[in-house]
Amino acid sequence: MVDTNRELIEQLVLRPSENLNVEIKTWISLGDPAGQAKIVKAALALRNRNGGFLIIGLNDETLTPDMDKAPANVRAVFHADAIQSLVSKYASEPFQVGVEYVERDGIELPVIVIPSGLRTPVAAKADLYVDGSPQIRADEVYFRTLVANNSVSSTKIKWKDWRDLIEICLDNREADIGRFVRRHLAGVGPSMLQELMAALGGVSPLQQPSDSDQLEAVLDEGKGRFEAVVKERGLALPPHGSWEVAMIIDGEFTPLPLAQFASQLNASNPDYTGWPVWLDSRAFSEADLRPYVLNGAWETLIVRVNPNYLKHIDFMRQAPSGRFYNYRALEDDITSSQNAPTPMKVLDAILPVLRVSEAIAVGLAFAKALQVNEEATLKFAFRWSGLNNRELTSWADPMRYVSSRKTRQDVVVSMVSVPADTPVSALSRHVKAAVQPLYEVFSGFMLSDSVLEELTQKLIERRL
Repeated sequence: MVDTNRELIEQLVLRPSENLNVEIKTWISLGDPAGQAKIVKAALALRNRNGGFLIIGLNDETLTPDMDKAPANVRAVFHADAIQSLVSKYASEPFQVGVEYVERDGIELPVIVIPSGLRTPVAAKADLYVDGSPQIRADEVYFRTLVANNSVSSTKIKWKDWRDLIEICLDNREADIGRFVRRHLAGVGPSMLQELMAALGGVSPLQQPSDSDQLEAVLDEGKGRFEAVVKERGLALPPHGSWEVAMIIDGEFTPLPLAQFASQLNASNPDYTGWPVWLDSRAFSEADLRPYVLNGAWETLIVRVNPNYLKHIDFMRQAPSGRFYNYRALEDDITSSQNAPTPMKVLDAILPVLRVSEAIAVGLAFAKALQVNEEATLKFAFRWSGLNNRELTSWADPMRYVSSRKTRQDVVVSMVSVPADTPVSALSRHVKAAVQPLYEVFSGFMLSDSVLEELTQKLIERRL
């Protein structure tokens, strides 16, 4: 059975936008070779992109449900067994697929879930003809990529995409090796570990970036713009704490025109959670929630506090010069779920790990999309505010136990530097460096390395 993140899938259906890990198709007939070819090509391309989602039943242009062509029984037509059988018939390497069904506007839409964990590129192992013309060719490798007009497509892999594909396979193999080493070194003492690390070339701790003043400037400028836009729009926000991230790309790359810059970033955002940092809101129905340009950068303010909606308070800035900022209200204060805590009283111990992991992973994806040089470094600053007198809990995942601890500190800032060529499978040590200052103000609390790695891995594999 394929692990699925139901909340993520629902967000993708409600807020659809095609990117490298999400493909959207109108209704497809599984009995038609043309429809079969579309599903097979999308599945193979998404698998080679390390997993993703194929949403069926949305109009390609409006991204709204196509009511006219929907089958009478969606679950019967797009049954998981039928999809699995079709994909397995043409995939050179077997992999399990799943199907979720999400209702939107009174109609069920099937979402085909392609798992991550690619270790060997998947090719087609048989031809599939449509009206005498081959749509799938044996031995061809398909990949989700940006085409010439910056739109995303599932197509036969091009020479420029082979590096990305190989990196995906190596990252997953590296993650396997890491788990193997940790499992077999579980009983090794600290002194022996230090000797082993030295013999292997050493692993030095992260150093605080020398340009901390620049990162703090990005944080302060972004916070100032957020407050200014809120005031300009006359918005009355509920009391809340906040989490902010600033990122500076320290390396060589060619700045893009604003329109192309936005397209590159939006297509490359891995969208691990359905509501990622620096999300693409261009397709939102509300005009005031869409991005706009100010002082040479894209800005977006998203405020939804109506009880009929999922609550969100987000502000983003993205500059082609390589400066990024995201402000977000703490979920502890604005969540409308049944087990939501009283605002301004607690901080969930797990959510900071997930948000920091996603910010770094998305930053790495952006750097790759902008084609930064191999020596580039991504410099991050994280700031949590409104913490004073909060209690550390685990309300978002009650199955995890966290002992009761309070803090008397109101603001925490941390900074980390991440090489731009860091594989996402190796994020946990950078995440630890970023969240440790936050946890320490709660009477020295710290999550174990194994929990940090587990959470980071689940995020990048979309298994939360």
